[in-house]
Amino acid sequence: MHIHAYWLGAAGLIPFVALPMMMVLGAISSDTALMGFSQYSAIILSFLGGIHWYQSVIAKARPWQTYLAMIPSILAWVALVGLGPVGALPWLAVGYLLMLVSDRWIEGKPQGYAGLRQGLTAVALIMHLSFWLA
Repeated sequence: MHIHAYWLGAAGLIPFVALPMMMVLGAISSDTALMGFSQYSAIILSFLGGIHWYQSVIAKARPWQTYLAMIPSILAWVALVGLGPVGALPWLAVGYLLMLVSDRWIEGKPQGYAGLRQGLTAVALIMHLSFWLA
């Protein structure tokens, strides 16, 4: 797997870590931090569905993955629109766990992919939990 995937994955965690820190430091309000965090989380969760979209549409691996690919976007939308920023946090966290479990069906994963996804998901989940409990 390209080193760029690791760097970009780590960079993708910046909003998950920076928004709560900025709130604690008083640089932004808790409402702004929570809204930004929830929205960013929904975007990234939707992005994770793209892996399965590729597998089913482009690589034609498993047609049912097209449906699986849509679940993260639907979960994210329901979380943001129906639950509000605070209620969205546990809903989004469950979405991340579901996508991590579904990664086992991805064919032709590059070496290191599983570890990268597990690490990124772990940090995202810890930040969701800490923000939700705060």
